Amino acid sequence: MLNKKLILLFVIVLLSITSLALAQKQEIKDYKVLQGDTLWDISKKELNDPFLWPKVWKENPDIANPDKLMPGQTIKIPLYLIQKDVQKEEPVAEPIVETAPQKAEPVPMTDSAPVEIKPLVSANLFVSSGYIASKVNDVGIVAGSPSRKNLYGTDMFVYLTTKEPAKIGDKFYVIRTREIIHPVQNKRVGILVLIRGIAIIEKITQGETIAKILRSYDDIIIGDLLIPYSDMPPPVATEPYRTPKIEGYIVAARDRKQNNGMGDIVYIDKGKNAGLEVGDLLMAISVGKQVEGLTMREHKYPLGRVQLIKVHDTSSVAIIQGGPVSIDSITPGDLVIQYNYQPKPMLK
Repeated sequence: MLNKKLILLFVIVLLSITSLALAQKQEIKDYKVLQGDTLWDISKKELNDPFLWPKVWKENPDIANPDKLMPGQTIKIPLYLIQKDVQKEEPVAEPIVETAPQKAEPVPMTDSAPVEIKPLVSANLFVSSGYIASKVNDVGIVAGSPSRKNLYGTDMFVYLTTKEPAKIGDKFYVIRTREIIHPVQNKRVGILVLIRGIAIIEKITQGETIAKILRSYDDIIIGDLLIPYSDMPPPVATEPYRTPKIEGYIVAARDRKQNNGMGDIVYIDKGKNAGLEVGDLLMAISVGKQVEGLTMREHKYPLGRVQLIKVHDTSSVAIIQGGPVSIDSITPGDLVIQYNYQPKPMLK
């Protein structure tokens, strides 16, 4: 009798397993992979739970990478996992909380969409553009390198010699300078300070101050100067940009080029004392003379737009941009005037 009961129990269990296997087999869906599909995405879409992706992967042992499926590939989706999750979940009554009706906030009426304010230039370009100063108070120099190389860049180590005692963690701008003489008036404008990189002191040992170059905007060499570090966030200005009435000169270009175009940095001999502000738009022009009849007449030729990104008392830094006229080569000695200047039509 006992044996009959055991046999009957065995048959019931076997039938249950068979039925479960058959049910699971019937509850498996074939899914054709689409471009960009991952098992995470498919599990979310087909099973309403992206965290079931490991079980989907287990159902498809031929998949090597669950994030790299082949478009058109057919995989098996175990739909019975949805039923299991539903059975496990018990409905929970949500507490009813009475709240006072919320007063709708008035929506401000605007004539146009808000203007997104973006920096005028990137942070790297802003820092590396430098500036013109009357004098430079450096605090040390780049004295060499443990590598004994002559050119240094990002992540390289250099020896520093500082005028005052320094400590680990001190940061400096590495700069190079050159004197600027006005290309038209032939007088001293100041010292162009070009920032080559940023260095931080990491070790002071046996009389040597060793710094790591955190960032290099250009090559750094022995003899480059150090000035104290301070944050230089790129400037922002909102449109419409000012177009002040001004007349000045481009006195230098950052890269010593005679022909400068879109994206190049130039320096102007006017600044705050002349009423200029960051974001101002100016027009670079050239002046040429032409014989007309028996007289020599002077004409102004628009070259392109420049926008101020730094403004000091007597000088400014500008980036060459596009404008209503095609960009021609802009060189030191060219005039900068009010942006909305319109040349007079030539007489026929």
